[in-house]
Amino acid sequence: MAYTDCSNVCTHLTLGTCVWCRTVTKTETKPNVCVDLSLGVCLCTTTESGSSSKKRKHDHKAHIGSRKKACSNEVDRRWGYSTELMLYDDPWKIKKVLKESDLGNMSRLLLGRDLAQELVLSVLGADADLDNGTQVMIKDVDTNSMHSLLFKKWVSSRSYVFIGSWVQDFVIRRALKKGDEIGLHWDPYNNLFNFSVLKAI
Repeated sequence: MAYTDCSNVCTHLTLGTCVWCRTVTKTETKPNVCVDLSLGVCLCTTTESGSSSKKRKHDHKAHIGSRKKACSNEVDRRWGYSTELMLYDDPWKIKKVLKESDLGNMSRLLLGRDLAQELVLSVLGADADLDNGTQVMIKDVDTNSMHSLLFKKWVSSRSYVFIGSWVQDFVIRRALKKGDEIGLHWDPYNNLFNFSVLKAI
């Protein structure tokens, strides 16, 4: 027995000639119309099943997709992050092309006020002593070495600086030159800044 897709079964009630009616002889007065109710395949299913079934599948997938996207957007809104695919997210939020003043005898790395307040002060916390300097651990990820600098407010220029052994541990050790680009980013798991030479001349 051959089975057909249940979506191709028509539920229309039909009146027509059936095999039982065809057995009636011409001499009988019984009308040649069958009043049996039957379920079967009719033109409405054969002509519309292909397009309608595809449309139903398409509409169903579109509905599920829209519901998933709505749920995802709601999660993004609540937690303040995006699950959209990002091709690249640069972790080095603090970048600086070194100037002559960053390499001299003053032994300090100067950061602009806005950059320092947004990306350094925000992670050091309210207890940071900016007048005398707060010790900050810095890991050179290029050489896998640990170092310590003092971060403080530079009153004369209304900026902020990393001082201490900046020249010895970074400028001399890494042979930094004017025009080199360095980067820093905060590592919240280890409570330190990562350092890297992003571009060397």
